[in-house]
Amino acid sequence: MNRIYHTLLCCTLYFVLYTSPTTAQPELPAPKWVVKTSKAIVSVLTYDKNKELLHSGSGAFVSADGICVSDYAVWRDAYSASVIDQDGHRYEVERILGADDMYGVVRFRVKAQKVNYLTPAASAASTEGQSVVALTYNKTAPVSCPQAKIEKKDVVVEPGFAYLTLSTAFADKYTGALLFTVNGDFVGIMQSPIGGKSYATDSRYAVTLQVEAIQKRTEAVALNNIHLRKGLPDTQEESLVYLYFKSRTADNDEYMDLLDLFIQTWPDCAEGYLRRATPLMDLQRFDEAERDLQTYLRLCADKAQGEANVAKALYTKLTYQHDVPYEPWTYDLALNHIDRALAESEKQMATATTDSIRHAAEQTHLGYRLQKAQILVAKPDAEGAIAIYDELANGPHRSPAILYALAMARQQRGDSVSVLLELLDSAVAMFPEPLPEEAATYIMRRGQLKALQGRYRDAVLDYNQYCYLKNNKVSAVFYYERSQVETQGRMFQQALDDLDQAIQHAPREPLYYVEKSALLLRVNELNTCIENALLALRLDLNNSDAYRIMGYALILKGDKQGGLKNLERAVELGDESAQQLIDKYAK
Repeated sequence: MNRIYHTLLCCTLYFVLYTSPTTAQPELPAPKWVVKTSKAIVSVLTYDKNKELLHSGSGAFVSADGICVSDYAVWRDAYSASVIDQDGHRYEVERILGADDMYGVVRFRVKAQKVNYLTPAASAASTEGQSVVALTYNKTAPVSCPQAKIEKKDVVVEPGFAYLTLSTAFADKYTGALLFTVNGDFVGIMQSPIGGKSYATDSRYAVTLQVEAIQKRTEAVALNNIHLRKGLPDTQEESLVYLYFKSRTADNDEYMDLLDLFIQTWPDCAEGYLRRATPLMDLQRFDEAERDLQTYLRLCADKAQGEANVAKALYTKLTYQHDVPYEPWTYDLALNHIDRALAESEKQMATATTDSIRHAAEQTHLGYRLQKAQILVAKPDAEGAIAIYDELANGPHRSPAILYALAMARQQRGDSVSVLLELLDSAVAMFPEPLPEEAATYIMRRGQLKALQGRYRDAVLDYNQYCYLKNNKVSAVFYYERSQVETQGRMFQQALDDLDQAIQHAPREPLYYVEKSALLLRVNELNTCIENALLALRLDLNNSDAYRIMGYALILKGDKQGGLKNLERAVELGDESAQQLIDKYAK
């Protein structure tokens, strides 16, 4: 009994000393400045995706145009939010401008024109031992407020910003409250009490929070947990970097919203209009994209680069969205833009004042010429592209890439495979030994061309070299393609091995099982052939090839009735060759 009593006593003391809010000092009469200061303190209300109230807390305006700061805990999992000032005016939250869950603060903007606001103190609670008071949102100025002393001041986050430890714990209702000196200086935002003490993050840190161009992990997590629209970094340069990363991770709606904000913030920055034109094309909003491209050209300082970028944008649309026509945009228009880029770059070369500037201009001009050849291939105008590639291939710019491009243009023109192989051999010969991974594409294309010539075993050697250069990091499609060449070269075991590899990489692709069953039928492995046809049908019950192959295999095994049944099913699915087998074996 004594032991139980002792345990209960210890637990009670721990609760009183370390967790109970009753350790807070009693509330004292509010200083006179509280009346004016309270006008800048707001109630922060956040809502979930169903527009149900999620959290509420206190915050404060820190600028006349509606920028606020508050505790981070109020914002977790929020989809919308609003604030209410002391006069009862409600303001909708527009954007999150910065967030930090480690130090528990958020900076955000509301739709407001002119409001009362707080200015952070020049220094956060200048001395340890200084008295501070906490204020939360109230419809009227409070008559009393809790008071404590600064027990410890740690420099955190960045030099000069403080994290304050208070001498006692305020009640839980003061989590997220605004912390002031007794003279009314705004010094911090209250955090949750821990172990009988309260803590506060420097108000100056809260007002400097912004979205970073390259986010720290804690910032990324904090922002991702808040589902409202976000802001941009404070500078144009950082915002462009931020937009680059967002273009790879954000969905279309979020990315378009950020682009709109960028253009609204920096309307004279040409880059914003070019970047917005690309997703507008993806959304098939071509009229808007055209306006952005024209604005980009008007604002762009480097006219040559501007014309080339517009040519690239048009080429991309025409090549990858050719099924959705937009009458004003044609390959001829793209060529007009790249020709203007070439004309401008020739002027830049002619007026270059140093060798380094001239060399850079020449390299840029070369890039524009290659871009023009690419557009000509797509038009298609093989002769025009060949003229450019031939000139480059026979001059100082000769390279494997140019020889490869020349080979592809000549293939489009209909030149013989022998001519194409000669160009690819020359391209490969330009690489140092041992061949680098960069040469893999050239080797692969050479193998494909050898297969077209009927040189299947030579082609397999190139496929093997490609696989080696890729360190065996190849796809199911590669193994399937090599198996087809090996089959043509009567290298049946190698082909079966490659089909096994294809199946291992893509076990739910019925084509690979069908091809394996067909090859097994060819080498008279009837039981395994039927097993693979069944595996194909498990993935695709309407695969006519699998029914035909299995039907023929069953007939060869002596099961004529079962075989004809499968052949009939193949015919029902549109397989004409299955009908020929039925005509032959149904007698």
